[in-house]
Amino acid sequence: MDEAIGAVKGTKIDAGLPDQPDQPDTPTMGDVDGSGTVDAKDVKALQNYLTRKASTLANAEAADLDGNGVINAMDLALLKRSLLGNQGGTTPVTPSESGYFKSTFETGKDGWVSRGDTTLSTDSESYYSGSKSLRISGRTDTWQGAAYTLDTKTFLPGSSYSFSAAVMQASGSSEELRLTLQYTDADGETAYDTVASATAASKTWTKLENKSYKIPAGASDLLLYVESVDSTTDLYLDEAVAAASGTASSVVTGGGKVGNITTPTPAAGTVDISWIDKSKPMVAIAFDDGAVGTASTDYSIRIQDAIANSGFHATFFYVGNWINGSNQGEIKRAYELGMEIANHSTSHTDLTKLSAAEIRKEYDTTSDKIKAITGQGTSPVMRPPYLSVNDTVKSALSDVALVNCSIDTGDWNGATSDQIISKIKTAMSNGTLDNAIVLCHETYDSTATAMEYLAPYLKSQGWQIVTVSELFAANGKELKGGTLYNACN
Repeated sequence: MDEAIGAVKGTKIDAGLPDQPDQPDTPTMGDVDGSGTVDAKDVKALQNYLTRKASTLANAEAADLDGNGVINAMDLALLKRSLLGNQGGTTPVTPSESGYFKSTFETGKDGWVSRGDTTLSTDSESYYSGSKSLRISGRTDTWQGAAYTLDTKTFLPGSSYSFSAAVMQASGSSEELRLTLQYTDADGETAYDTVASATAASKTWTKLENKSYKIPAGASDLLLYVESVDSTTDLYLDEAVAAASGTASSVVTGGGKVGNITTPTPAAGTVDISWIDKSKPMVAIAFDDGAVGTASTDYSIRIQDAIANSGFHATFFYVGNWINGSNQGEIKRAYELGMEIANHSTSHTDLTKLSAAEIRKEYDTTSDKIKAITGQGTSPVMRPPYLSVNDTVKSALSDVALVNCSIDTGDWNGATSDQIISKIKTAMSNGTLDNAIVLCHETYDSTATAMEYLAPYLKSQGWQIVTVSELFAANGKELKGGTLYNACN
């Protein structure tokens, strides 16, 4: 039945009635693109609208699924749930990873702000993708970094989202980097939650990712930020993405571009030299081949005591593969006595026979092993095994000072304690000991006996035994990465 009409006598039916306005149909809730079907395309359309990729919706009324008069992330969540139910348990198509925000820093800071005493700037030398990244410099504490405010109208407490980023640091050793959420909890207290974390090798773009992080229920004042755990080194951030739960990051650890980042090793102002009298002569005595089993531990402890009991510090170079459960205490003890804990490679091999990547691994692996013992990686100074260095070694360790010596005690070649003492006294008298770097090993009784005599003797003569880094800092000089040093001159 259609067009049923009752009218006055004489009305011509075929003339029809005056046009009447069409009455709107009730919209199909969720059909935001107006296609007549609710599907993954509607999720995409609504997501684009919420992230401002699209300024309008074809069917805005159908997008307000909860009927509160506001179109927001809750409507998107309801739409996804609706699809999930309609598909008999099949997960709907996941929106693109750029769903809630994607910061690439190509045109600026993309809404990220300083957290603490930091400086944010775009960097065009190092980046994961595109042509720029965000550099975070001037950090004076580990929690300081870059932060992004999460709007609770979009990021709903109690709901899960995917968070990811490409991060990099160039401290010279591996560092744990984190995405952390600061928020006010339901009791009004400030709380912190680790969203994602990863151990990042120096000068390596590293993926931080949590594909399903649930924002705590009742949380407010959401602040997402990137930080490091142990150091205040500069950080680099790129491809920071918040997306729907389950979204995987496209970042691959080891990708991207790393520019020529020079990370200076300890210099004046970064090493505690308050105890050093700069008017007095000084020498850096450094000990190789720690830590070799329990047999050498007695010698090592004797050397530590000889140096510490005279109020001095020395540098100890450790070999990663020689560290074990029986000698870790020796390393921790040296650290607690204020000794410089430095790097002597992982396998004690000739670095000049390795590739750049293999050389780097020799340094990083030992630094990580030391960090597990002391809480800090090795000092960014390294004594290459066999004092062997070439251009590949210098390039691979461009952020690590390479330390040889100007005086070799010859303990490794059978020198007796008397011969070691005589060599040091001769250098004192002829002027070559001042600001010298002395090569010793902690694995010989002759060396321990010599130090038990020399440390108090040098002190009585107005001399000071210092670490390699302290020697340069006290002289106001910088130890530069990728550079070979025999002495501070």
